[in-house]
Amino acid sequence: MVLLDEAVEKKKFDTRMIERNVARNVVSSVEVEKMFSQLPDDEESAIWVSTESLEDESIAES
Repeated sequence: MVLLDEAVEKKKFDTRMIERNVARNVVSSVEVEKMFSQLPDDEESAIWVSTESLEDESIAES
């Protein structure tokens, strides 16, 4: 059961499950906010892409 408990704990804040877990009182919105506030800021390593440039590329490939 330890492995199952660990797996469930890891998925508690999975971005696909947060809304469901808050609705089911698995986690509180305060816990979610705390988790988000502890995430590192990776803005400096981000690559910014505009939707217009993606659209232009898909038209050019056609």
